[in-house]
Amino acid sequence: MKTVEMDLFEKYRNEIEGLKAENAELRRLNHELEQRLQDIHGEYLLLRYQFKGLPSQAEILRLRQEMLTLKKELRMRGWRETG
Repeated sequence: MKTVEMDLFEKYRNEIEGLKAENAELRRLNHELEQRLQDIHGEYLLLRYQFKGLPSQAEILRLRQEMLTLKKELRMRGWRETG
């Protein structure tokens, strides 16, 4: 059986603990940067839609819902869709 000196074991154990802490900090920072990137991308898309004069995703969803509501109302009044 091989033995390891305690001071060498302690050194490596401390190094591993330090690396674990550094890894946890890097994961936290990565998550924060990912969130900021998503926020910036959302703002970019909004600006792109506004610049081109296109409706935003929220406006598209609202208009689609309004269209479905109007279609439902028309069907209730007897209108039949053709085609």
